Amino acid sequence: MNVKLRVLTIGVLFFAGQSVMAQKAKRDTSAKRDTTTKTKEIEEVVLIGGIKLDPAQKVGAYNVVSKANFESTPFSSVDEVLNGRVAGLNFSSASGDPGSSNMITIRGVSSLIGTPNPLYVIDGVVVGKGSDNASMMESWNPLASIDPNAIENVSVLKDASATALYGSRGANGVILITTKKGKYNQKTKFEFSTETGVQDRAFDKLKLMTGDEYLKYGGILMWNSQGGKGIAQTFNTLEEATQYYLDNYIPNDEPIKTSRAYTNWSKEVNRVSSVVNTYNFGVSGGGANTSFRIGGSYYQNSPLVKSSGFDRLSINTAIDHKASEKLKFGLNLNYSNIIRNTYFGGRASANPVTSTIMLSPFRSVYKNGVFNQDSWEKDANEMTAGFNPVSILQETGQRSVINSFIGSVNMDYQFIKNFYFNSLFGLQAQFMTERQFGLKGHPVYIGMTEDQGFFGDARTTILDWNWSNTLSYRNIFNGIHNVQAYAGMEYQDHSYNNLYAFSLTMNDPRQYFQFADKVITTNSDLAWRQISYFGRLNYTLDSKYTLSGQIRRDGNSTLGDQKWGNFWSVGTSWNVFNESFAPKAFSSLTLRASYGVLGNIPYADQWGSQYDAYATLGYNSQVGYGGNGGYAGISNPGNSSLEWEQSGHLDIGADFGFFNDRLKFSMDYYDKLTKKAIFYAFPAAETGGPSEFFANVGDIRNRGFEIVIDAVPIQNDNFRWSINANGSYGKSVVEKLNVDRYEFAGGTSDSSNELVALAPGHLLGEYYTWLWAGVAKADDAANNIKAGDGLWYTDGSQTAVTNVKTKAEKAWIGKNAFPTYNVGLTNEFKYKNLTLSFLISGQFDFLVQNGVHSYTIHDGRFPNRNQIAEALYNSWTDAPGAENFNADNPKALLNNPSESRLESSRFLNKGDHIRLKEARLAYSFGEVFKNATGITNFTVYVRGTNLLTYAFDKELNYDPESTSNSWSWVGKGRYWYSSPVIRTMSFGIQIGF
Repeated sequence: MNVKLRVLTIGVLFFAGQSVMAQKAKRDTSAKRDTTTKTKEIEEVVLIGGIKLDPAQKVGAYNVVSKANFESTPFSSVDEVLNGRVAGLNFSSASGDPGSSNMITIRGVSSLIGTPNPLYVIDGVVVGKGSDNASMMESWNPLASIDPNAIENVSVLKDASATALYGSRGANGVILITTKKGKYNQKTKFEFSTETGVQDRAFDKLKLMTGDEYLKYGGILMWNSQGGKGIAQTFNTLEEATQYYLDNYIPNDEPIKTSRAYTNWSKEVNRVSSVVNTYNFGVSGGGANTSFRIGGSYYQNSPLVKSSGFDRLSINTAIDHKASEKLKFGLNLNYSNIIRNTYFGGRASANPVTSTIMLSPFRSVYKNGVFNQDSWEKDANEMTAGFNPVSILQETGQRSVINSFIGSVNMDYQFIKNFYFNSLFGLQAQFMTERQFGLKGHPVYIGMTEDQGFFGDARTTILDWNWSNTLSYRNIFNGIHNVQAYAGMEYQDHSYNNLYAFSLTMNDPRQYFQFADKVITTNSDLAWRQISYFGRLNYTLDSKYTLSGQIRRDGNSTLGDQKWGNFWSVGTSWNVFNESFAPKAFSSLTLRASYGVLGNIPYADQWGSQYDAYATLGYNSQVGYGGNGGYAGISNPGNSSLEWEQSGHLDIGADFGFFNDRLKFSMDYYDKLTKKAIFYAFPAAETGGPSEFFANVGDIRNRGFEIVIDAVPIQNDNFRWSINANGSYGKSVVEKLNVDRYEFAGGTSDSSNELVALAPGHLLGEYYTWLWAGVAKADDAANNIKAGDGLWYTDGSQTAVTNVKTKAEKAWIGKNAFPTYNVGLTNEFKYKNLTLSFLISGQFDFLVQNGVHSYTIHDGRFPNRNQIAEALYNSWTDAPGAENFNADNPKALLNNPSESRLESSRFLNKGDHIRLKEARLAYSFGEVFKNATGITNFTVYVRGTNLLTYAFDKELNYDPESTSNSWSWVGKGRYWYSSPVIRTMSFGIQIGF
């Protein structure tokens, strides 16, 4: 008996690997099992050149996520939807601002540099790894160009057997995106859907001090600092200290000083809530020889930060044509136009999100009818001097227009019986215009004057194309020998062209450089290419035993003298269920294993490192800060010995089911060892050259276990309850490195992280810093410790403490920012026409860091800046009437002489959390309505995303899924002044006829 698997148009339905099967065939009464092919509406996973991964002969490790999860989603990019739905996949976001870059890792991190993201392939077009390509925007996620509503399904490939055909670019895993198509001999169908949602912060525990609290803290700070500890004079009461603070640190010309009508900077900068709207349409159908689909969508989001916006118009089409029974053609084309308004980001004072954290509530937005741009003269080191976030949002800005084309054409020709030729040409083109402007009076950049503005204009063209051609032989002998052999080649070409112009001397608000006194321009033209030859052989005997082998030879232009590498994989599976001796308790049982060696070039998909194998010269220039020196120097020494990273992948798995597959399990153990990992090599200082260059110097091992459970506990004519649960365990360890330890010091840049390091035998990115020992509860005269002092453990043994940080040693923490455990749980309840579904995700056993801790609690370093309320209520003080001798934060002193605010394990929090990722309640009108109206589908629903977040660490006040960038693992787990992750409540309608 064959049972079709109906894909629901509503709810959340997740398919994992072999779970695309609705039901196994019945057993026959003979000794041998029925090997009849099961009917399924979900097609095989299609790789390059027409090569497929058939779920009925599953060898590799992969999961499939259905289209129901992508339709009318409030998320701006595809990668956000995968969070929590795939075992072994970990997601983190650099910002809740739509269009910002994200980080996805599959089975850990396998390289020491470059993005850890997987390779994305859309309808056969290799589109890269979602790397940030922005010139002016804080970040840009190219995947935001893709309309999620146009997606039929997404396949996540994990092991060597599944990814080897993508060679060097598939070492981090591969995510295949298949867009929707029409069907042959199908009546024309029309579909329309719309969704409107309201958004706010998903996890908001960063509570700033109010004006009264700010003033009270200022008084306590003065009391703590009296008598030569920052202030020469002394006070008799806390009121005297508070008045001293009011007189000396609040400007007299601030009207708030007397009115106490405090400024709530968060409300001034952010909308109370943001709104997201999506509109989608599609028409599809087909005749005997031609099928088609044309669709489009409009996605509009007004994010939380005022003046920001994201508008995307997308059009997609797919045409398939049978010229004959032997010759077929296909066309897929996706176009999107995005207009994005955003703001200054990073740890710059011009970032409005930063300013809301730090600005004093005693500072007014306006003064004398104009924007208040006055400096804070009492503190020469005050970074916020002159920066008014409201005026910056209104009179400066960043606006980008991105036009993206992703298209492919393919041909499949059976030129002789059992012999086929497949050709696919794919193209991705992105045209980006980014503009940045500021009117006079906004000194956002160093070197600006009060009477001139600034203007920047960047034009970027990114063009990627790939052409693959494959010959194949496919035949079944005697009904039991299934042979498939493939041989092919693929060519990839990637180019990046950027023209950048900037001026700090604009004399007119019109954005044209003819109004500038001086314009600085620069341009970049980068390219890299790869050519590959590949082969694959699949053999299945009697629908029981499958053997799959593949080999690929890649040549890549970014490497040194050894540009070519040979990579391979072999996998096997055994369908035990079709054996006569299979235990009767099972309704399906397959064992599988694979091993392969893949190559990798971690920086190939990021622009700027394409010529690391060659010595390059740089012309001396001080863009924006002075003239040209007129001389050149070595900017990169190059390394002609650069070669492929090589990753050996072992995967052992089992898929089995019970009760006619109403309860199914899929389990995988993996062990991946990457050798010759590329990282920095350090020449001797005596050479006089650059301090570092890239070389193959490290080994990294990733081990883990994954499990997927699908269950249908209840199923009858009126009610169905289905469950999908996925979980994974994994760790990444550095086994070899060319130095004993490498630290990522460097202050506030995205490529730095003061808290993490690399060393042999330690977790990749393990925290390595000073160990915070808390606050001294009493005086310790023998060690010159006073009650209220901040303390550090002297070393990793944690047996002694000191209040002098320089007397303490850094130590390994034993944790990193990558969760050891990831889980996802999806439930769907369907009663007649009503469906309720929800997805819960969780991440456990990892630490995250507050990259702005030194500002949110600065222990008195910046008396003119605001802080979180904890600085007032949980800091040690003996101020009369405000005594607190049992606090977690040390005694605040002017200028923070102990530097307790700077990096240490005090910055770290447990990131363990559970999140209600999505919940959806839908009602579909029944047959009576359909027959009366002719409408084949009318569904209304309400949905929520990121509804609830439970953090196990009660002191965690920032989102545990944060990262400061997506182009390197170094920023993983770091909250970095970003727009928060968003919670959405929405209402939608789906109509089909």
